[in-house]
Amino acid sequence: MGLGAAGAQATPVAVDVSGVQSMDLLGDAGNTVWWIDVGAHAVLNRLSWSITLEAFSPSLLAEMQLSFGASSGLDQVSFTPGGGDFLSGTSRYTGMLDLGGLGLSVGADGLLRLEFSEAFKDFAPGVADGRWLGGTLTFDVTRATAVPEPASLALSLAGLAAMAGLGAVRRRASRRPD
Repeated sequence: MGLGAAGAQATPVAVDVSGVQSMDLLGDAGNTVWWIDVGAHAVLNRLSWSITLEAFSPSLLAEMQLSFGASSGLDQVSFTPGGGDFLSGTSRYTGMLDLGGLGLSVGADGLLRLEFSEAFKDFAPGVADGRWLGGTLTFDVTRATAVPEPASLALSLAGLAAMAGLGAVRRRASRRPD
């Protein structure tokens, strides 16, 4: 029986980012890229975070970023936790971002792509500008629940109707006088 998506349930997906290095510009080969299985066609509703970042001088905390979205690399959102901190060093950030209005979802493979990068490159390519010292990113996703596809559902209903019809014929046959 085939399965499709109809109903949904919200699920938090937590990602430990401890030790991830912030290397090169978005899309560069040296960046840390992770794929997290969140379920086929899952919709990203919210991102919350509690993290500690370290920017190596002369790099800035405001330059460290995370881009996330479908595994194709298309439909990505870039997030800069230290967006207003134009200084080097270490800082802790917490917060929440509502993604509901963006209609951001992963594809049929169910993979959420995370790319850690820099908005500006201060050091040579392949040399870390900073590090995500610790913490967690939590994505609130709505996963599709499995329900029968229309063709499978129609076949099942036809089978039930045939069984009900057969039962009615048997009942009538058993009531006939001999």
